[in-house]
Amino acid sequence: MLGPLFHWLVPSSLYGGRTAFSTLAKIERELRECRRVDRAAGIIERREAELYDCLRARFAEPAAQALALKALNICLAQYHLRARSDRVLSRPIGLVADPSNVCQLACPGCVHSDRSETLKLFDWPKATLTEERFRALLKLYGPYAVGVYFCNYGEPLLNVRTPDLVRMAKRYLTWTALSTSLSVRRFDAEAYVESGLDFMVLSIDGATQAVYERFRRNGSLELVFENLRALVEAKRKLGKRTPVLSWNFLAFEHNVGEIPAAARMARQLGVNLFRVVNPFDVSWDDPAVRPAAIEAGVKRFEWQSLSATPGNWNPFPEAVDAEAIARAFERPWNQNAASDAPPRPGHACHWLYKNMVMDATGRILPCCGGPRPGDGLVFGEMDAGGDPFNSAKYRAARAFFAGASASTDAGVAAASDDAPYCTRCEWDQTTVNIGGPEIRRYFRSADAAFFDRRSLRLLSDW
Repeated sequence: MLGPLFHWLVPSSLYGGRTAFSTLAKIERELRECRRVDRAAGIIERREAELYDCLRARFAEPAAQALALKALNICLAQYHLRARSDRVLSRPIGLVADPSNVCQLACPGCVHSDRSETLKLFDWPKATLTEERFRALLKLYGPYAVGVYFCNYGEPLLNVRTPDLVRMAKRYLTWTALSTSLSVRRFDAEAYVESGLDFMVLSIDGATQAVYERFRRNGSLELVFENLRALVEAKRKLGKRTPVLSWNFLAFEHNVGEIPAAARMARQLGVNLFRVVNPFDVSWDDPAVRPAAIEAGVKRFEWQSLSATPGNWNPFPEAVDAEAIARAFERPWNQNAASDAPPRPGHACHWLYKNMVMDATGRILPCCGGPRPGDGLVFGEMDAGGDPFNSAKYRAARAFFAGASASTDAGVAAASDDAPYCTRCEWDQTTVNIGGPEIRRYFRSADAAFFDRRSLRLLSDW
């Protein structure tokens, strides 16, 4: 336990250890000077052996191949974001998958709120994610992704196979997390602890039922605490430090007075972190529910939670999908043709280069926004095959964000009125579900000495 903490605090370069920085710095410098996609792919190809040789001295196969793939994919994605490429050779660095499109709650502002359901404001069909569909997603992108987040608008615990989905993701050496209300009747706490799940967000916005249910409608605080106690006990019984448990408290005007009591309860119940979070404005759905003017913050109840995940980076070494990782490692980076359009200076949405979202039906979405009927926010279908990350809608959205009037390859019209719906988005277009903080956590967990602070900055600060 002290080893990971030592390496997290002290860069290995200070005591003579070799790091990834030299190779990553060369790649970053060469890519910044590159003006053609095919040459960018060539740079990645040339440096792959150098990075892999360093990793092979520290890791057995297929871990060395997986780490090389994931790091190099990030470098290539950085290039595409800077160039504002419409077609990319990189894969998503983070995957968001909804195990269930169903939720038993009806929180204001959500696709499942009473108003949303009544007025059919969102196109959100009820479904449960199958292992076959999730396996197809992992087959395409698992070797390259650093993380999988198992939640968007559904309650992941309503899919009894969610622990199996988490275990599948861990076979590709990914960081895994989910967000839940914990207000479910059927909950196998030990299955989640044994699944390899790294991080669990517990969305609990109150310390009393009367206050809690003003936002978490149809939720039972008593049931939440019952499941939370079972989860903490399962970790103790199985001798596990994961999943790290984070009680997230959305601060509204109606519940801000219960934050101190909730923090005390969180400590007593045994969670690792207590976070006060500034929520989205949901007054369009319920004017009586308004965000509180309070600063977000986090309390750490256990300093060792900083080092809880390194031991969970590869919890099932015998089950790692070595064959899939090896195939991806041997595949040329420039296998798929890409446009050689010169770099463009326009704005870009980071979601289009960093993360991919799939709902339980297999629909591919560009971000965590809920699609509305007829808005064209569905960018592809996993069941349709091909590479959804380079679908016509993905390419058109990237081109329009970058200021291009059209993408010839995508076959879209030049008129600005025909820009993909997502280009009119007013959300935060730089913060993604799996971005800089998750990249740092991932590589630090894998080898905090080799991926030192300078290396992590190159991989995550973009």
